[in-house]
Amino acid sequence: MKTNIIKILIWLGLSILMTIFWIVGLIIGNAIFPSSITEMSADSNSNAGLMLFLTCALNTWVVLYFIYNSQCKGWKLVGTIFLFTFGIQYFMSQIETLWFNDSLNFPVKGILAVVSGGFIMNLLFSVTATWFTGNFRPLKEPVGEKTKVELAPMVRYFLLLSILVWPVIYFLAGYLIAWQFADVRLFYSGTVEIDSFLSIMKANITSGLYFFQILRGVLWILIALPAVAVIRGSLMRKGVIIGLLFALLGSSQLLLPNPFMSDMVRMAHIIETAPSDFIWGFIIAWCFGKLILSEPNESDLKIPSPGKSERANVV
Repeated sequence: MKTNIIKILIWLGLSILMTIFWIVGLIIGNAIFPSSITEMSADSNSNAGLMLFLTCALNTWVVLYFIYNSQCKGWKLVGTIFLFTFGIQYFMSQIETLWFNDSLNFPVKGILAVVSGGFIMNLLFSVTATWFTGNFRPLKEPVGEKTKVELAPMVRYFLLLSILVWPVIYFLAGYLIAWQFADVRLFYSGTVEIDSFLSIMKANITSGLYFFQILRGVLWILIALPAVAVIRGSLMRKGVIIGLLFALLGSSQLLLPNPFMSDMVRMAHIIETAPSDFIWGFIIAWCFGKLILSEPNESDLKIPSPGKSERANVV
């Protein structure tokens, strides 16, 4: 009971800090790359502050879920958290913003302000989350597991998932979910008419969008692998954690009102990206988790003394 209360307090404290870091990061980013993005976002909805805290609370929860199931500590943990929080929340989302910017009309300086602000926010949060959860605490003996990687099968999975699996998930989810909303079709194509999936895919290949998604598939895998390697437990647990990281960190920012998308377009993208990103993250963890073999350290084989065990590893 006491442990659960402590975890709730840590979650609330880190949620508040993430909200503060988010605002501070955006202010600094906007100072480096001056744009009207902060004013436009603030004016877009009166509930923006509440939605920002909700977004931070969701993101904090999923990061803590990863931390409590991770075997790494210290600066390695900081680096792993920073890689997937910044990579998913900002880098992966903003390179796609650039691709679709003909429809979004997002100022390039605004994109740079958002990315630089996100870098600052995620760096501060990664260090703070590691400290709050006690993972900078010095340990007398090494904790965790050594990993052994099967290289040849990893290359095969890497190619298969990035070239085929991710584009299939991306384009099917886009067509079967988001593209079924007339507002989305009008926003991106200028018409509410809906073409067949095959004709749209031909256009995606011709425009280069298919090949751009292959690149994004590669980047998704590179972001996920360090986290997959340090999550304790079964393939199912690895899959659920990576899936949730992808789904929440990748989609939660769509909860925030913005002047570039209507509410209907944002909601359509949430319904599209959250389940598809979860499935994609689960597949990555399941495939590569089988190839990153864990070998326990000698210290892990010792039976801990009562009252001296580490905190619970599962939320």
